[in-house]
Amino acid sequence: MKCSLAVLRLQLLAAGFVLAAVANAQTQPAPIPAPPPVPGRQPSAEPMWQEPEALRSGPAVGVKLPACAVHAPSGAFAGTDFDAAAEVGAAPTALLFVHELTRNVAPMITGLDQLAMQFAWTGLKTHTIRIAADRNEAEAAVQRSSTAMKLHRAMLVSTDGVDGPGGYALHRQATLTLVLAKDGVVVRSVAFTDTGRADLPRLRKLLEEVAGPVPNDPDALRAAMQQRLPRDAEQLRQIAMDLAVLLQQSQQVAQSRNGNNRQMRQGQQAAGQGGQQRPPTGKQREGGPPDDAQLMALLRRAIQKAAAEDELDQVFAAVELRVADDSGLRKQAVEMFKLQVSLEYGNEDSRRRADAYVVKHGSK
Repeated sequence: MKCSLAVLRLQLLAAGFVLAAVANAQTQPAPIPAPPPVPGRQPSAEPMWQEPEALRSGPAVGVKLPACAVHAPSGAFAGTDFDAAAEVGAAPTALLFVHELTRNVAPMITGLDQLAMQFAWTGLKTHTIRIAADRNEAEAAVQRSSTAMKLHRAMLVSTDGVDGPGGYALHRQATLTLVLAKDGVVVRSVAFTDTGRADLPRLRKLLEEVAGPVPNDPDALRAAMQQRLPRDAEQLRQIAMDLAVLLQQSQQVAQSRNGNNRQMRQGQQAAGQGGQQRPPTGKQREGGPPDDAQLMALLRRAIQKAAAEDELDQVFAAVELRVADDSGLRKQAVEMFKLQVSLEYGNEDSRRRADAYVVKHGSK
């Protein structure tokens, strides 16, 4: 047991290190379409961070992270409504509320997305949430923008209208509001006004307040991971799957930008296998990780040991929504559930559903 844990910790060190390196390499955010200019408003020549004392936006420090009802037009949670606060639980958390979806905020949105990969091994969870009066228009806009910016975590839409979730006290004059939490409690709320690339160093420092520092130096990063990775087998397994998903997604984005499809397939295969445990002794590994990023993210949710019945209902419904009538995606879904069952990942209910899916669709 000690040997297997040591091997898994070494795999996590390698996977987390590669993930941070890939994220560091992805420094050029893709532009998003510019919306019509806001009458009477002129953007400042340089990005500016607005101190919370000057413009307060977000819940107070020390309160329980309020409920945050959202809808996911695309991504891992595609087609579902859920509470973002409940989803992140007690993990180190960064919720970025987008009041104005413009070109100026694109560096911050993509920056958080890339930093989330670098910080993944720390357990950091992030969501980017659009606040808008017209939900239908917002859903279409964030879906287009998530694709254009090649986000690993697609943007969500608040279902509470122009003011956002009631417990957050979001200021309409803020361009962005960043809410940081840990152990389910708000650590800091930060309002940004005319923001841009110049705010990225501050964004990293803010994330470190809840997730701890993530060094850029390779040797220092290895040392930090060695010291801070948990010793518990179940925690290590969950982190391994998280890193496998993010490695898969990051390599898809990188290779898509380079236009090298052959390297992309190789990267997806390597990423899908890099953070997983070997199957139990005497059991034959079957299936394989999907190439599709959304299916891979849904597999991550399916193998959570603590996944309740309603959560699994959403996951398997989202798989059906993603697959639809696409025979290629159906085959990938079958193979990923074969992998889950053979590795005995997830709880008994999840494995039963996965096995039933394979039986139902495996021969098609």
